[in-house]
Amino acid sequence: MSKPMITRRAAIGTLAAAGLATPMLTRTASAALETTNLEVIGVRDPQLGAQLAIASEFNLFREQGITVNLRWTQSAADTLTIMGGGSAHIGVGGSFTQVVFGGQRLPIRTISALADIAETQGFVLSPGVRLSHPRELEGKRIAFTQGNSQVVLLAKLASMFGFDATKVQLVNMNQSEGIVAASRGDVQGLMGWQPNLYRLVAMGGTLYCTGATLYVNGQAEPRPADDLLLFNHSTLMASQEWIDTRPNALAALLKALVAANTILAQDRPRAMTALQRVLRVDGPALEVMVNANKYALGISPALIASHRFQSEWAMSIGRVPAPPPAENCFTTRIAELVDPGLATWHPAA
Repeated sequence: MSKPMITRRAAIGTLAAAGLATPMLTRTASAALETTNLEVIGVRDPQLGAQLAIASEFNLFREQGITVNLRWTQSAADTLTIMGGGSAHIGVGGSFTQVVFGGQRLPIRTISALADIAETQGFVLSPGVRLSHPRELEGKRIAFTQGNSQVVLLAKLASMFGFDATKVQLVNMNQSEGIVAASRGDVQGLMGWQPNLYRLVAMGGTLYCTGATLYVNGQAEPRPADDLLLFNHSTLMASQEWIDTRPNALAALLKALVAANTILAQDRPRAMTALQRVLRVDGPALEVMVNANKYALGISPALIASHRFQSEWAMSIGRVPAPPPAENCFTTRIAELVDPGLATWHPAA
């Protein structure tokens, strides 16, 4: 039997018990909106677009007095192009997206995390490939998509299990090509992200690791929170211009996403129905992806850890000249307007 539908009154009551209802779900008269019309660059997947989809489906933006035009795109690379070119003021991306903006000194800052997505990044062995030890990866061909940090997984495995990562041949191809190549045996594995990992596993592949869990011994071995194989978050970003001149409008947007996150956490069946309708992801793959994400909003030390991890990787591949300081890439101002408790990291004084 599915969980009963959570009403708005019940959601408010739940948050009120934690002392969060008023700042998160109501718009006070003192917080006059500088604008009521917002355009947001969304990504049509549950890593980056879950809360946006739910807020849109259940009219949560309207409850905050704003109208949001969602421009759905296919990946965070689109956000890089659109926001980086100055064509939009609000968008979603990954930690790497913010690193690139920061490395280019563009006036765009993260105003909230959306989810810890480390568990959705990983490595799957091709159907029929069995390894008795990770060192047997030497001499194998592994598909990956250039410009994505899943390649760090190989270096981490090599360090942990004592093999030479340079003896593993990495073959650059897009994710769909990688799945086909792995299914044919042209490569012996795929490094990538969901739902591509799920699709290869459904074809007989073996999940070998994710950013947060090892499976090399045939069973799940979660990594300590401070020693993951890969750190990554999905984020909500805004231009500095809007942070300075339209903070209440951005806070209204974030309040709506907080309400959406409550539905996602407390009424998963209702949330999944909305996500499948808006994001257009097939049910089984969507369930795997949603369950792998750790949805939480705000500015936290974990979010900063992902920024530093992705910064180091971006510098290693020459994407940025130096790691952009977190103080230049994140602002707690909008989160604190919603609820001071959403900001558990603060820049050094």
